[in-house]
Amino acid sequence: MLNTEIDFREITNLDNFSGTVPVFPLSTIVFFPNTLLPLHIFEQRYRDMIKDAQESEKLIAMALLKPGWEKEYFKNPGIFSIAGIGRIVTSETQADGKSNIVLYGLKRVKIVELFDDKSYRRAKIELLENVSENNNEELKEKILYSISNWNDMLDDKLKKYKIQVNPQLSLAKLTDILASVLITNVFEKQKFLEELNIIKRAEMILSFLETRLKMIEITSARQKGIINKRNLN
Repeated sequence: MLNTEIDFREITNLDNFSGTVPVFPLSTIVFFPNTLLPLHIFEQRYRDMIKDAQESEKLIAMALLKPGWEKEYFKNPGIFSIAGIGRIVTSETQADGKSNIVLYGLKRVKIVELFDDKSYRRAKIELLENVSENNNEELKEKILYSISNWNDMLDDKLKKYKIQVNPQLSLAKLTDILASVLITNVFEKQKFLEELNIIKRAEMILSFLETRLKMIEITSARQKGIINKRNLN
């Protein structure tokens, strides 16, 4: 849980944003707005990145590496052009120079130009805005209803898989938070990140939840069938 004493107005303020940020490419992370991302920094180039970020706007763009990155990891492998930008909210430097940081997600961004003038990459970026439509509340209620059904179907042994969300969140925030915890495939996450239309993102989450519900219903029915068969024997 994020420290409640943190000033969110300051964290989310991008009014004087320079337009250029450090880029941290990873193969397993897709970073969404309104989510927290803990990172352990150990490579020297990214230690440099954190130091520079701390001394400027405390902003970092997290970008997903494209397939085939392994061959060029220590160079500059390809990255997806749509990324997530976040601000450092906590940072702890260890005695050996490594550090632990936490980013708070702010925006989807488009990488317009990359710069290789430092030990790490920097990017000129464009801030991307959500596209909204009118039936947000209806879709939000459907999502919350599906979450409630999901939670009701899980017994105490599976309670750790229950989904806890704040029903007061906007549809945009709700869907981003759900995507960060429910979608496991990074390329599916990237596809979700690249979708600017809130309604389409909500439909993606709703479809994902409904698929999970069907799967657990099938599994539950099979288990009951096995138990009934054993009882008959």
